Amino acid sequence: MSSKEFAAAIRARDFSQCFATVVGYGTMGRHYVHALRALGVKKIRVCSRSPRPLRELGAAGDVEVVQGGFARLECDPDGADLAIVATPMAMLALVSEKLASLGFRRMLIEKPVALRSREIQRLAQTLDRSGVQATCAYNRVAYPSFLEARTLADREGGITSCTYNFTEIVQPDWTRRFPAEELARWGVANSLHVMSMAHGLIGMPADWSSHRSGALSWHPTGAVFVGSGVSVQGVPFAFHADWGSPGRWAVEAHTPKASYRLCPLERLFRKSSATGEWEEVATVSFAAEVKAGIVEEVSAMLAPDVGRAVPLLSLRDAATLAAYAEEIFGYGDTGRPDRIRENDSRRD
Repeated sequence: MSSKEFAAAIRARDFSQCFATVVGYGTMGRHYVHALRALGVKKIRVCSRSPRPLRELGAAGDVEVVQGGFARLECDPDGADLAIVATPMAMLALVSEKLASLGFRRMLIEKPVALRSREIQRLAQTLDRSGVQATCAYNRVAYPSFLEARTLADREGGITSCTYNFTEIVQPDWTRRFPAEELARWGVANSLHVMSMAHGLIGMPADWSSHRSGALSWHPTGAVFVGSGVSVQGVPFAFHADWGSPGRWAVEAHTPKASYRLCPLERLFRKSSATGEWEEVATVSFAAEVKAGIVEEVSAMLAPDVGRAVPLLSLRDAATLAAYAEEIFGYGDTGRPDRIRENDSRRD
């Protein structure tokens, strides 16, 4: 489904009777509330530890607010009610288990769910036993640019190869802004945003080799990462990142007829000949004023028939991606230590 067709499908759907509970009202929590309002959802509950923003939110009169954090949340959700978990990263799994115990059976959990693949796998098993349909909120697989690229590639015979770059734009204040544990595992905490998009196009990684070198004070396992592999769909791919260079996130996918570039990831460019110029492909957003991909993934969770057009990641897929990143970045506690020893060629 193209971005235009998906926007039209959202527009044709009545979301006014849907009910969503957002736990956490930081930056991402605000984006989710913005998306729910844009969709016309009339029943919204927000739970947060911080009273000040909740007072402002409650004053608007269209949102039920619960102060004091998720421990204060008491409700009897319907099986169709959606829970959106947007707490700090360290609390995502704990809050998700609490919501399952309250009776929520549909959850959208902020990325990456947990910093370790084993923890994501454990949560997936726990929620499966409770009958919970849980999705990891990698919103870049719902970008209009992603939907357009995937649709065009399908029409042209499918993707034959893919490259992606997850070079981070490192900022000097990161050690003050982010917890040390997140920075030490920044590949899972942040770079997976790009990997989720690339592998949303070509399928999960099946086999690969990788190399890394260098180090940063807050990321001792490496600063340069390169490698290649093949996806479960048989698509060859390669990746590169140099966190000391002025590069940036990018995904390129190639078909028999054209090449597609997402850089920045919110925009799509196409080139149909080797000597031609990159030309921007028009995309359509349902609500351009909302952070890209958020309203699309929320609508997909609220209306599964609409959501078939978006390849949302299950928690098991999220765990697979996290384990893949653990090997690439050398974090050492993946479920496949043999592959780490085989592929780790970091030069000290």
